[in-house]
Parts: sequence; structure tokens; C-alpha cells
Amino acid sequence: MFRFLRRFAFRPAPSPRHRALAWLKRGDFERAEAELTALLVDEREGNARTGPPRERAFLFNKRGVARVGMRRLDLARADFTAALECVGGYPPALTNLGNLLLEDGQLEAAIARYEAAIAADPDYAIAYLNLGVAYKRAGRVGESVRALRRAQRIELPSFFSRRRRPS
Repeated sequence: MFRFLRRFAFRPAPSPRHRALAWLKRGDFERAEAELTALLVDEREGNARTGPPRERAFLFNKRGVARVGMRRLDLARADFTAALECVGGYPPALTNLGNLLLEDGQLEAAIARYEAAIAADPDYAIAYLNLGVAYKRAGRVGESVRALRRAQRIELPSFFSRRRRPS
């Protein structure tokens, strides 16, 4: 009975951050970029908003992801770099820069970015996964297999430990 009534309960309006991430998840990159830009820049004064460095790094990184989706790669690269200026060694931004380098065919530079992301967070499975792909493209099959296995070892325990939501 309570589950049924919960549908009609008052829900607060989603925050701008939540809306931006929802647009990004849906693939509406233009709206996501606009929301994230509004979170990063005070529109009335045209100045950058201040906030915790990790939050700003997160927002810059997500805006960079939206810009990759819009094929604005130079602006995306600038956002990933800005995220690293907020938090040096921010693993998602390092990984995304590595992805751009990998797409450009700069294998060694991409590998260096992935390795830097892993050095910053040894449990960041996405960096290991992408490192495995980069190693494979570089013909370093043994290292590729090790990186992919490491990504799998990191990710599988968290997959199985997630609790099922009640239906």
C-alpha cells in the first residue's frame, strides 16, 4: 500500500546538477552542456563560480563528456584539462584525455594518461579497461590481458555485492 501511495507523494524539484546528469544520460548533450555551464559560470556576472575543487572537476569533466557527444573535441579537451587544474590527477579527466588521444592514434600518450589515472586511483576500473585496449592496439598483448583482467577483478566484486532493489 505504501509503495502505491509513494508515487503520489511530494517530490522536490531535481537540482540543476541532477538535471544536467539526467540530460547527459539521455544523450541530450546540448541541454547537458547548457546546464553544466550554468553550474560552472555565474550568468549574471559572467565569472566562474567558486566551489569545492572536486565538485568543479566533476562538472568540468561531465561537460567535457557532453562536448565529446557533440563532437566539439577541442572544447572537450579544454574541459578535461580544466578539471585537472581543479584537482590534479583527477582519474576520470585523465582517462577521458587518454580516450581522445587514443582516438587520434597517439597510443603512447594515451597509455601514459591511463597509467596516470591508475596511479591516482588504483581501483579505477575504467582506466584499466581503456589501458587494455590501448595496449592491444600497440601490440602489447600480454600487458593488455593483464590490464583487462585487473579491470574485471575490480568491477566484478562490486557488481555482485550490489543489493537488489525491491520490486
